[in-house]
Amino acid sequence: MQGGPGPGSSGVSGAWRARLEESTALLAPVALIVGLALAGGGLELADRHVAGLAVWLAVVALLVLGVASRASLARPFYRSAGLIFALALLSAFSSFWSGSAELSVAEADRVLVYLGVFLAAFLIAQTDKRVQRFAEGLTIALTIVALLGVASRLLPDLLQFSNSLGSGPQMRYPLGYWNANGVIFGIAAALLLWAGRGADRAWLRWASAAALPAVLLALYLTFSRGGLLSLLVAAGCTIALSRDRLWLLGALAIGALGAMPAVIAVQARQALTDNVPLQETVDQGVEVLPILLAGMVLAVLLFAALRWEERREGRLSGRAVELSRNPVTLRIAGLALVVVAIGAAVAVGGRAWDEFTDPDVQVPGGATQQLTDLSSAGRSDFWGVAVESFGEKPLLGGGSGTYEFAWERLRTLDLPLHNAHSLYLEAFSELGLAGGLLVLALVLTLLWTGLAAWRAASGRQSDLYAVLLAAMAAFAVGAALDWFWEIAAVGSVFFLASGALVAARCRQLSPVAGLDAGTTGGDGRFRFTVAALAVAWLTAIALIGPLLVEREIDASNDAAAAGEIANAVEHADTARSIEPWAASPYVQLGLLSELQGDPAGAARWFTQAIDREDRNWQLYYLRSRVEGAAGDQAAAQADLKMARHLNPLEDCLRGKPSCG
Repeated sequence: MQGGPGPGSSGVSGAWRARLEESTALLAPVALIVGLALAGGGLELADRHVAGLAVWLAVVALLVLGVASRASLARPFYRSAGLIFALALLSAFSSFWSGSAELSVAEADRVLVYLGVFLAAFLIAQTDKRVQRFAEGLTIALTIVALLGVASRLLPDLLQFSNSLGSGPQMRYPLGYWNANGVIFGIAAALLLWAGRGADRAWLRWASAAALPAVLLALYLTFSRGGLLSLLVAAGCTIALSRDRLWLLGALAIGALGAMPAVIAVQARQALTDNVPLQETVDQGVEVLPILLAGMVLAVLLFAALRWEERREGRLSGRAVELSRNPVTLRIAGLALVVVAIGAAVAVGGRAWDEFTDPDVQVPGGATQQLTDLSSAGRSDFWGVAVESFGEKPLLGGGSGTYEFAWERLRTLDLPLHNAHSLYLEAFSELGLAGGLLVLALVLTLLWTGLAAWRAASGRQSDLYAVLLAAMAAFAVGAALDWFWEIAAVGSVFFLASGALVAARCRQLSPVAGLDAGTTGGDGRFRFTVAALAVAWLTAIALIGPLLVEREIDASNDAAAAGEIANAVEHADTARSIEPWAASPYVQLGLLSELQGDPAGAARWFTQAIDREDRNWQLYYLRSRVEGAAGDQAAAQADLKMARHLNPLEDCLRGKPSCG
């Protein structure tokens, strides 16, 4: 007769489940961030939506497996998730008054992707051990991204798919934008500082020490001031909020010392610095690689010496640690930093402001000069247009995703632009007071929740929460100065870290406060599961539609290029039936009618596109072109006048070469 399960079988099963959950927590951020990085960062709609569908599928799997039944649900979670969902709803509803329903819906879809990332992180990080693994996975993910960047510069012939050779001095690979790389690399450096001290596995602590010089070299090769700011905020917060701040300062100094020989070697090789498309650049990269490897070995040796000094418990080192934890010493150090900052502002503030507001957006003469250049690179003008457009429609704005229309109409610089280079100002411009305050409330709520989790923690958990909060702070500060909110790989770092910290804060509240403090029992968890599954279903529909439209339009273009016009029209018409509110299928049908020699039919299609995107100057230009071909010169001139009104500085509307 067969026996039943042994007395220890449930324990074995529980241990196996715990290991599986911890492995999932470790690998999930690696899969998401590295996958997005290899896809170019997730800026393109198709890449972002595929990643979003994968994330929401993971959320559904977690819910079906019963993770929500064991989750700690409290007010911080409901506030955070509610604000993200509210932003998605407002973005979607703005399509009713937006200059482009298609662009507004795309922005709503972006926020829904981030909501999925937040929920996945929250559900995964439901125990202290899983938060630990989650942070380790995030460290590994961002380090891999940085190492890919370094390899693309030092070994461009090996990573030929990166197309990095000759792309300019600022490192664009793998995220497609040097400032996005810079913020990721700065956060990666802070995570490596923490992992060198706080990772559970010895191999990860040593690997973190070895990788830090390579990450700092990658940060240097972006020549990104935003990247340096990210390092300053992320590493500064991590060090300031940790009890082991003296150790972390030493580790940062070791990493910088290990990176310095490679940085000097790059500076001495002009072809490599400027990334010119020559064999000389490839050869110089190969020359720098062993110097970098030597610096990494040096960092490991110095890291070992630091560990030895700590274990030795010398009198001087013990006294230094004691001083670094003394509240009075910390207050004096903080006051000194404030005094230095005020002095620097007084000394260079006027010159810095003049350079920052200089309308000249030319890139400085050398790559390294970009790190010390104080100009805004046009940002003062970008922000000025955002403020002006907010003043025109202060309550609800011009519609999510439509800043580019305001820029084309109000700009003073003849420069194409799609983003205000500030998440917060763009929100006020596109969604008015309601959307701007909502975005501020969202970011501040997540930061405040993370800060509360850190303050309530102790020991190793305190340092773990500190580095996750530092990653969030680096993104929040950087997002005020740039547009990488729209690059899914960067935005996902913020929502991964915030999801983990919100989960931690809910656990802190649950054991001591019960239902009166906002925690939720079984009925609440059931309602949450049902609501999350419903949102997942609606999100899948929202994400799949634009994917199919883009696929059909691409197929239409391919068919037109092959001379198969009827097939091209069929694909474009299919796209129109999937998203009848989108302008792009009507534009495609208009272009195909024009190609077939039917200007009157093309004008009708362009008119329907304008009905859906009435602030896009290009649509009026296209309609004027076919109206002129049809002999209706009065209508053509009227549309051309409207196009000039919407984009006064466009060369092709002022008798210059054709708009194409």
